[in-house]
Amino acid sequence: MGPVGSDASAPSDIFIEPRPLPIDRGQIVVESTSSGAANASTASVEALRGPESLTLAERFILAFRLPYAIGCILVGFGLFGVFDVAFTIYVQTSNLSKALAAALAPSSLLTDLLIAYAFYAPRYMRRKLVEAGRALSPLLPDREGEFRGIFSEVAAPRPQLIAWFLFLVALLVAVNAAAILGTGPSPFVFNAGPGSGLEFAASIYDILSLAVATLGLSSVVWTFWSTSLGIHRFGSAPLTLRPYYEDAFLGLKPLGALSLSLALGYFVFIGLFLLAVTGSPSTPTPADILGVGGFLSGLVLLGLVLFFLPLRRLHQRMLHQKQQESARLRPKLKPVFEDGAGSQAPQDVGHLYRVDMMDRKVSAMAVWPYDVGILGRLSAITLSIVAILISRIIAFIFHF
Repeated sequence: MGPVGSDASAPSDIFIEPRPLPIDRGQIVVESTSSGAANASTASVEALRGPESLTLAERFILAFRLPYAIGCILVGFGLFGVFDVAFTIYVQTSNLSKALAAALAPSSLLTDLLIAYAFYAPRYMRRKLVEAGRALSPLLPDREGEFRGIFSEVAAPRPQLIAWFLFLVALLVAVNAAAILGTGPSPFVFNAGPGSGLEFAASIYDILSLAVATLGLSSVVWTFWSTSLGIHRFGSAPLTLRPYYEDAFLGLKPLGALSLSLALGYFVFIGLFLLAVTGSPSTPTPADILGVGGFLSGLVLLGLVLFFLPLRRLHQRMLHQKQQESARLRPKLKPVFEDGAGSQAPQDVGHLYRVDMMDRKVSAMAVWPYDVGILGRLSAITLSIVAILISRIIAFIFHF
């Protein structure tokens, strides 16, 4: 646990140079020899934790001292993929050919791809957040410091450990639905009884492999969840929005692009999860369909909720801003279009041009921090995954 909690030696994508916080007038500075100063220092470090800090999944991959993408491939396809399956099958059958055939089967490689992507996706999401922070932090009163505080939970170790445990429990319940309902065996069988040392080692390695896999899987869900909650908090902050004549999105379009990037990474994860589950050569029971199908359906619903709901406050603020600008423009438009205005009607061509440009700019003001194209792409991705999920469930029910 030492490397997980330490930020001193871990690489960082920080885009804000660290600087000492200013000391407020009247603030008492105590020597570091006291325990109170140590606690205060720890609290300050936690407060400064932001999206530039690494998640647990990233720390695990970087512990191999390899380029990040290569580390994900090594973990997904190597140590806890092909080697794990081959080792387990070889211990059961003592046949190396069967072990390699099982490890290189399409269904097994799909699972390996899912695990490799699950470790890559949190880094992709977090880096997209860091990039968006460069454009969004100037909208906040405290700029970078407040942006760090809003998204401080993304890399916080304790919530990630809790999410890891909860995801492991939920996944075990979903895949063991048949065993829980008494309609089938459990897919996990560990050699805990008497046997050779090799069998015991294979059982331990299976447990380790399951723990590592769920670390990656839970990190995808946690990064998406925590970043979405940060977007929700960002919408409640006192923002200094850009003028409508400079930006129709009031400076919030990077947030819409961030939401799309998060949703894209998340739904690709669900799509790979679906392919890995449905690619299994074994015939699922109704309990399996209920457990795994319900689990995946819950993940899809969670993705849709976390895309739209955190942006609701920003939508209301943008809509209110557009209504305010329309109300300010209305008195300037009235003399132009009102008949019989007489000498009060503006005759200056430059004035009419400015009023016309203001009217066009106000009409073009967005009420969501993304354009229609982004929403269309997300809908296409979501509908594709839902259609695949429904078709596979129907195929399993009727044994197509």
